[in-house]
Amino acid sequence: MIRTILYVLIAEIWNTAGQLLFKKSANAFPDVQGRNLRAYGIFFKNVIRHPGILLGLSSMAVGLVFWLVALSQAALSVVFVLGSMQYILILIASRIFLAERIDGKRFLGTLLIAIGITLVALAGLA
Repeated sequence: MIRTILYVLIAEIWNTAGQLLFKKSANAFPDVQGRNLRAYGIFFKNVIRHPGILLGLSSMAVGLVFWLVALSQAALSVVFVLGSMQYILILIASRIFLAERIDGKRFLGTLLIAIGITLVALAGLA
């Protein structure tokens, strides 16, 4: 079970890196809300050519490989809950790399997720 937890953690670290790259890249794009179909086409073209998006997709592809290894070793119901580690990683990473503010409710919610992950991991060890 420890190995499965490690594989899921590695997968979620790669996925978190991908999400950070997506967010940083998305901030560079102009808002297309309320525009015409041509504007959406230009937006899409810019998205698929942006190096940060491509790097984010590559990062998530690496995470997928580790996720599949974890799935091959444990039940989906366990691996999927362990995958919720990404909520914790995103909270920490967005504070560090994106300077996002973390309020009490968001922290408490993430803490409850962490408790749930711990309970599932402990049940898997038993």
